[in-house]
Amino acid sequence: MPTQYAELHCHSNYSFYEGASFPEELIATAKMLEYPALALTDHNNLCGAMEFARLANRNGIQPITGVELTLSGGSHVTLLAETREGYTNLCNLITASHMDMDGTRRQPRLNPRALEGGAKGLILLTGCSKGRVPSLINESNFTGAAEELQKYIEWFGHQNVFVELQQNLVYGDTPRNRGLVSLAQDHGLEVVATNNVHYHVPERHRLQDVLVTIHHNQNLEETHSQRRPNTNFYLRSANEMSTYFRSLPNAINNTIVIAERCSFNLETNLGYKFPSYDNLPPEHTPYSYLVQICNEAAIRKYGSINSSIQDRLDEELRLIKKHDLAGFLLIYYEVMQIAQEVMIDLGYSNWETPLEERSPGRGRGSSVAMLVGYLIGLSHIDPLHYDLKLDRFINNDTKSVPDIDIDFPRDIREETIKRIHQKYGRERAVLTGAIATYGIKGCIRDIGKALGIAKEEIDKLAKRVDGHHANSLESEIQQLPEFQDKINTTSWQMLIDLVVQLHGFPKYLMQHPSGMIISDTSLANMVPILPGGTEGRYICQWDKETIGDAGFLKIDLLGLATLSQMQDTLDLIYKRTSKYEDLSKINFEDKNVYESIHRADTVGVFQIESPAQIQTVGRLRPRNLQDMAYQIASVRPGVGHNDGVSQFIDRHTFGVDWDYDHPLEKPALERTKGVILYQDQVNELAVCVAGFNYEDADLLRRAFSRKRNKRLLENYWEKFRMGAAENDIDEETASKIFQKFSGQYMFPESHAYAFGITAYQMAWLKYYYPLEFFVAIFNQQPMGFYSLETLKEDAKRHGIRILAPDINYSEGVSVIRDINAFWLGFFNIKGIGKTHVDLILNERKKGVFTSLSETVRRTGLHQTAIENLVTAGAFDSLISNRRTARWEAGLLYHPTGDQQPLPLPVTQDMTTLPDLTTWDKMVSEHEVMNIYPTSHIMAHIRSRLPTKTISSKDIPDLSDGTSVTVAGLVIRRQHPRASAIFITLEDEFGHTPLILWPDVFQRYRLVIREPLLKVHGIVSKRRGTLNILVRHVEAIPFPTALPAAKNWS
Repeated sequence: MPTQYAELHCHSNYSFYEGASFPEELIATAKMLEYPALALTDHNNLCGAMEFARLANRNGIQPITGVELTLSGGSHVTLLAETREGYTNLCNLITASHMDMDGTRRQPRLNPRALEGGAKGLILLTGCSKGRVPSLINESNFTGAAEELQKYIEWFGHQNVFVELQQNLVYGDTPRNRGLVSLAQDHGLEVVATNNVHYHVPERHRLQDVLVTIHHNQNLEETHSQRRPNTNFYLRSANEMSTYFRSLPNAINNTIVIAERCSFNLETNLGYKFPSYDNLPPEHTPYSYLVQICNEAAIRKYGSINSSIQDRLDEELRLIKKHDLAGFLLIYYEVMQIAQEVMIDLGYSNWETPLEERSPGRGRGSSVAMLVGYLIGLSHIDPLHYDLKLDRFINNDTKSVPDIDIDFPRDIREETIKRIHQKYGRERAVLTGAIATYGIKGCIRDIGKALGIAKEEIDKLAKRVDGHHANSLESEIQQLPEFQDKINTTSWQMLIDLVVQLHGFPKYLMQHPSGMIISDTSLANMVPILPGGTEGRYICQWDKETIGDAGFLKIDLLGLATLSQMQDTLDLIYKRTSKYEDLSKINFEDKNVYESIHRADTVGVFQIESPAQIQTVGRLRPRNLQDMAYQIASVRPGVGHNDGVSQFIDRHTFGVDWDYDHPLEKPALERTKGVILYQDQVNELAVCVAGFNYEDADLLRRAFSRKRNKRLLENYWEKFRMGAAENDIDEETASKIFQKFSGQYMFPESHAYAFGITAYQMAWLKYYYPLEFFVAIFNQQPMGFYSLETLKEDAKRHGIRILAPDINYSEGVSVIRDINAFWLGFFNIKGIGKTHVDLILNERKKGVFTSLSETVRRTGLHQTAIENLVTAGAFDSLISNRRTARWEAGLLYHPTGDQQPLPLPVTQDMTTLPDLTTWDKMVSEHEVMNIYPTSHIMAHIRSRLPTKTISSKDIPDLSDGTSVTVAGLVIRRQHPRASAIFITLEDEFGHTPLILWPDVFQRYRLVIREPLLKVHGIVSKRRGTLNILVRHVEAIPFPTALPAAKNWS
C-alpha cells in the first residue's frame, strides 16, 4: 500500500503576511498530491477556516480545523480540533488571546495557563522551531523542555500531545529533531512530521519573502533574519516526506492517525441553531408572542384584518414556525425597540406613536417582502400593496435565511449599536468582521518598497495605473513613457509578477461597517471574537460571506446619510413652518415631482443622482412607485449585462416587441418584459426553467458572485442543463437562458421598492422644500455623488443662495438666514473644529462680536483659525476689506509665533490696503473651504477661453454629430466594467456628460486627472441620451486645489 501523508501544519494567506497561498491553491495542490486530509493552522485566527472546509469537502479532502497560537513570550503551539467540544475550546482560546492584548502589542498573546482549562477535545502539536519545547531544545535546555512538555501532558492528556518534527533543510533542524525524538521517548509520546507549510508550491517563496518584508515595513535587504531561509516550506508529497523521515516512519503514519481522530468538520458539524427569545410575557411561546404582536399591529395599521392580509400573515407565520424563526424575529423586534428608544431620546418621536407607525429605521434587501417585518417595525414597505414575493427571503426549502438589512439615520445607528452591546454583552452581540484585501495600487506600493524601488517612482506608478486587473499591469506600464527604461529590469519584472500574485490577498481583519450577529448563547463558542476599533464593541473573525456559509442569522444596521438628511430636512421644515410632514402620507403620484425627475433635477436625490441614473431617468420616465422601483433597479451592473437596461427601456417605455427564449421564462420575467431586472428573477428562472428548488436556486445565484468560481459554475451549468432537458428545453436554449445570469450586482425586487420610495420622498422634499433640502444635505456631508461646489450650483438653480460663514450668525453647521438663503457652517472652514466652534458660540451668547480684535480677545482662537475665518469671509460684516482684516490679525499675535494674542491696541499700526479682487477671493475661498459660495469658477474662466467654447445650456440645441468645444470642472470620473470611460463636466449653467472610448482614454489618461478641462468632441444623441464623444482634451491651469471629483467607481 502506498504511503499516505496528511499535512497538519499549514498556513494560508489568512495568516496575514505569513502565508503566500489562497486556500483553494492549497486544496488543489493537496488533491493533486492525493492527501486524504489537510489541516489549516493559520496564525491566531480562523478567518479562512470555513472557506477552507467548504473547499476541502467539495474536493474530497477531509478538512481539519486548527490554529498556530502565539503564547506569552512569543512562542507558538499548534492546536487541532478533534471534536465539536474541541472546536469550542479552540474558539475560546483564540478569543482569550485577543482579549489579553494590552493595547501596545500588534499581535495577540495567550497566557499558557489558559490552555489548562481549554484542552478538552483538542490535539496539541509542540509547534515549529518557535514553539516553546523546540526552542528549549535548540538552547540545549533539555530539562526546561521536559518540564514544558510535562505541562502539556497534564493539561491535554498523554494521548492528545504529539511532539512535532519538521525537516525544512534549515540549519539546526536535524539536531533539534534528534533532541525532540529523545524527549518524546522519555515521556512515552508519539512524534508526528509536519512541514510548516507557508505556500503551496516552492515558486511562491518569493511572495512569502515579500509578505514578511512588508509586515516588517522594510526592504528585502533588511529582512534576511526574519525571512525563511529557503524554499522548502511547501506542500510536499507523501514520498518526499517519507524520504526525509525514513528513519521515523511513525512520524508519517501518525499524520493519518491524527487526521482520522479529527472527526470535527467545520462546514457540517458547527451545529448553529437559530436564536431563541427569553424575554417573553407569561404563558407565551416565542411563536405565540410573535403572532400576538403581528395581529395587534395589523389592526392598528389596517383597521381590520381582511382575508388577503390574513392569508399572507398565515403563510409567513407557517414558514416562520417551520424554520423556527420566531425567536430570531423577536430578537430583532427587540433591537428595533432599542432603536425606537434612541429615536425618542433624540427627540424624533414619542412613546404614543407605535413602532410600526414611525420606525426608527427602514428595511432594505429581500426581507422587505415580509409582512411580519412590516408589522414589527423592520420595514417601511407594505408588501401587500406592492405585491412583493416572499420566496427570495424565506420559502419551504430555506436552509439559511438571508440577512435582514435596516438603514438608520447616522445618529440613531451609532447609539443603537452602543445600547445593543450594553444589553447583550460581547458574548451574545458582535459585529461582523470584514477582510481588507490588496488592490493594485496597494500591491504596487508595498511590493515596490520591499524590492527597494525608489519611493517616488512607485508613487508615480501607483497614481498612473487605472486598471482593475493585475494581469493588465505590464501592458499599462508599457503605455507610460516615463517607465519605458525600467520595465525590462529585474526588479520591475519581479514587481509585475508579484503584483499579479498578491492582488486580492487578505491584508487584515477589520470591522464590517454594518453587520451584527445576535445570539441567545455565547458566540465565542462558534467563532473567535476580538475587540473592535471602538471601545465597547467586538467583532468576530468571519466576514459576511463566511457567516452566510455558516448559516448565521445576521442583521445589518446601516447608517444611511440620506435618512439623516431626511430627518434634518423634516426638522428644519417644522422649525420654519410648525408643520410636520408625514412622508408616508404624501401624494406618491404627484406629477410635479415626476416631471422634475424627468428633467433630471435629481442632484442630491438618493439613488437617482448619479450620471448613469440621470441618463436613464429621462428615457424610462417613471410615473409611479413601480416605475421608481424599475428606475432604481435598472442602473446596476448585473442588469447592464447583455444590454438589459436598453432592452427594458425599449420594451417598457417605447413598446418595442419582444418574446421569451422559452415559454417557461414567463412566470419569472413577465413583469419586467423578459429582462432580468431583479436579483430574485435569477432564482425564479432556475426554478421555472430547470426545476431547481428555492434553496438550490439561491445557491446558484450566490455562486455567480463568488470569487474564483469557474469550477463551481461549471457544476451548476451541468445541473441547470439537465434540469432544463427534463422540461423539454434543448441545450442551446438552456445555454442562452443560463448566459443571462450574472455575478454582477443587482437589487432584490423588494429592495428596489424600498429605495424607490425613499428616492421619491427625497425628490418630493427637494421640489417642495428646496431650502431645507439643501441645508440638510450640506450638513450631512460626506454623502452622495457630488462635492459641495456642485450642490451649491444646484441650489442656486433652485433660487437658494449659499452665504459665506458669518462670525455673528453662523454655527458649526449650516443655518437658515431667510426663505431663500443659508449661511455655511464654521465646520466648512479648513482647520476649524468643534473646540473652535464651542469657543465662538459660548462667547457669542454673552453678546455679538463687534470687531476682529474683540473676537480674538474673547475667544482666544489661535492665529491660523482667525486667518482662515477671515479668508472664508466670516468677518466681512465687520471688516469688508479682507486684506485689511488679515493685516490686523497679524498685528494681534506675537511675532515669535507662539500665537498668543496681545491685548494691545493696533489702530496706530493699521494701513490702507486694496481689497482682494473677485478672482483672489475665489482662489482663497477654495483654499480654505473647497467651495466658492458667490459663483462658479467657470464664470470667471470663460472670458479666458476661446470664443467657440460653448456652455452646457447650449448643448441640447445642437444636432447629433455637431463638432463642439466645451469646458468645465470635472465632478465625476467613472470607469465601469464596460469599455467606455465617463466624465461629467460642470460649468456655471449645468452639466456636460462626456464619453471617452479606450483609444482616446489612453491618449489623455493623465490629462483627465486635472480638475479643469477643455474638451473637443462630437455631440451624440442616441436613444434619448445626450453625450459628447471626446476627441481631444486639454487641462486648464488653476492656481489652487479644487474640489475633488468622485473617481472610477
